[in-house]
Amino acid sequence: MRSISCFLLFIFIILLHDGIIASRAEVITLTPDTFTDKVKEKDTAWFVKFCVPWCKHCKNLGSLWEDLGAAMEGEDEIEIGQVDCSTSKPVCTQVDIHSYPTFKLFYDGEEVAKYQGPRDIESLKAFALNEAEKAASKAQLDKDGEL
Repeated sequence: MRSISCFLLFIFIILLHDGIIASRAEVITLTPDTFTDKVKEKDTAWFVKFCVPWCKHCKNLGSLWEDLGAAMEGEDEIEIGQVDCSTSKPVCTQVDIHSYPTFKLFYDGEEVAKYQGPRDIESLKAFALNEAEKAASKAQLDKDGEL
């Protein structure tokens, strides 16, 4: 019986490691090498947190951003990202970050909204879904207007 339990635990760990079983949605760390290409992904919204490790307000967020990533799991056109402005200063300069934390939503490479509401999962998720939908609708109207 013990060997079966160990075997099942081993299989579970392999599946978890390979991403077949997801424990949390991924929060993607963006760097100067990846930021521009990622936020320019077609038909994809990126909700990005800009922080620095020494910021008290950033530390006070705790696991909020990872929890948001988990709550957004299944939202195929919305990615959750984060940028460490202490190691990715060019990115933070490029998108005009002057205070921490800052939360911005990008769509097709353009900044479409800055979040300034309550710092709870429900509010952040509602903002991301609403702004992503507005940006996608605008992009579709712009595309239709070009025809």
